[in-house]
Amino acid sequence: MSAPTEAGSAAASAVESSGATHPRAGITFWIGVVIGGGVMAFGLRGLLDQVDTTSAAAIARWVIGADLVHDLLLAPIAILVGWAAGRAVPDRFRFPVQAALVATGVVLLIAWAPLRGYGRAVVPDNPSVQPLNYATAVVTILVLVWVAAGVAIAARLARDLTARPR
Repeated sequence: MSAPTEAGSAAASAVESSGATHPRAGITFWIGVVIGGGVMAFGLRGLLDQVDTTSAAAIARWVIGADLVHDLLLAPIAILVGWAAGRAVPDRFRFPVQAALVATGVVLLIAWAPLRGYGRAVVPDNPSVQPLNYATAVVTILVLVWVAAGVAIAARLARDLTARPR
């Protein structure tokens, strides 16, 4: 058997530092499995409830399309934004900015359908279908998210200024 190579040693070191061998990593994994499994079961039940009104081809198109949009558009954009924020934002402010970026992404993903007006064309004579101004609501939430990030950054700045020895 040959001696470990430098690359192999670096890989082993990366695995050890990632926490993969830490006993609590197993607990986190299983909590994720339980939550994720519940979400998938809920989605599968919803899909099976609609089987008589939706064709298998339409479901396959949607699943494949959603996978392609995620893998070819959303994930690369998220990686690029995360990388750019990591390079542009100082370490001590990185967490509030990253949290605000994640919250912004989640809000925009949830708000996509109402912002696009999906559902109005199905029942255009029903004013109760999406009766609110969703653009204003989304902007309000995003302003609150970024104000919270700004407050967190300001608190860190204030703490740094008061902790400085004179």
